[in-house]
Amino acid sequence: MPARRFHCLTLGCRINQYETQALREAWAAHGLAETDDPARAGVILVNSCAVTAKAVAGLRAALRRLARQNPGARLVLTGCAARDHGPELARSFPGLVAVPQARKAELLAGPPPAGALPAGPGAPPGPAPRSFPPFAVRGAARARAVVMVQDGCSQRCAYCIVPLTRGGPVSREPGAVAAEVQALFAAGWREAVLSGINLRQYGLGQGRDFWDLLAEVDAALAPRWAGRARLRLSSLDPSQLGPKALDTLGAARLVCPHLHLSLQSLAPAVLRRMGRGHYGPEGVARAVADLGAVWPLFGLGADILTGFPGETDEEFRQTLAACAMLPLSYAHVFPYSPRPGTEAAGMPGQVPGPEKTARATALRAVAQAAGRAFARRAAALPEVSVILEYGDPERGVSEHFTPCRLTRPAPGAAPRDLVRARPAGARGAGLAVTPAPDSTTQSARPDGGEPQDDPC
Repeated sequence: MPARRFHCLTLGCRINQYETQALREAWAAHGLAETDDPARAGVILVNSCAVTAKAVAGLRAALRRLARQNPGARLVLTGCAARDHGPELARSFPGLVAVPQARKAELLAGPPPAGALPAGPGAPPGPAPRSFPPFAVRGAARARAVVMVQDGCSQRCAYCIVPLTRGGPVSREPGAVAAEVQALFAAGWREAVLSGINLRQYGLGQGRDFWDLLAEVDAALAPRWAGRARLRLSSLDPSQLGPKALDTLGAARLVCPHLHLSLQSLAPAVLRRMGRGHYGPEGVARAVADLGAVWPLFGLGADILTGFPGETDEEFRQTLAACAMLPLSYAHVFPYSPRPGTEAAGMPGQVPGPEKTARATALRAVAQAAGRAFARRAAALPEVSVILEYGDPERGVSEHFTPCRLTRPAPGAAPRDLVRARPAGARGAGLAVTPAPDSTTQSARPDGGEPQDDPC
């Protein structure tokens, strides 16, 4: 029956991906069946993002499409857009149920009743949870599994709506993190991404930090999984890259040589106006250079915001020049988007849209050139390890987070497998790779098993 079928649409960050997976598993345990076809669903879960105006516009477009495909389905909207945009969207889409982020965990009990609308315009997100929300997963919808280790944020960057939608920081116990990663590896996933809203605030007030967590998880899992599975780190605050970070990364046996930094800007005055004056361009450059002693070659990504209120031409040039000096392999560049309720939305000196776009284009060009240069360096490596993606058996991602295209299929390999391969040349910011003749494939079969011999 359609009423017992559900469809999920996830927009936004890795944490939303994780929470959708937890809800998917919980609803299946309650007897509902998931369908890939929204037209066949009785309930459609939309896990939303509100970080930018573009994200909210994309949400509206997605809801219109879903309403056309299945006008009889009940739409359940949750995530960061549900709090402030839920009432407005409920007027546009009759029957839509809005469950704000602070109450998302209540959905673990099943879809809410029709007509429920727990929050109105401007309603507070509710008290920050005193413990980690009860999300947990046994699998993932993608070839690389996300594991949530931290939620919430109290940093209150001037541009960011997330503290208003997710509340203050809470952290997951290291033992629970290690157990979940172990279960995912045993079930056949070969990469787990340790993710949080603000990993800098992991363990805040508890006498530990993210590097303590990583050391404990790596120590627990490396004896069994080193060389057979791997950990990747989600976005980090640049100020986290101190001596303790270098020591932890240097000792870790499972961590991919790849970091993604939440830079946002590298102009000191802009960082101060953003509420991010705790790091600067010199410290970032020094920390990245020091990483070379840990990893001779490592992927480096960054989030960068252009056109923040008051950003002058000179301040933008500072960011552009500093980024050009970093060994980036890619960057996510976003023109600043005012978010209701944030400090920056009311700041003077709002940069015109065309100027924000032009600056973003210039930064992307720098990042793309750096990505191509990185791919050429990676092409000189004797070998890389590639996680095969779903949907295309000849596509995957290396340990450096470099997109890879196999020149031929890896015999016996399947999505989620970890395949040893030899670079055959750079292709833009990616690599062409050939499965190594003497390689072994770390099988994604849920046997917890030993490496499978590659017959080639």
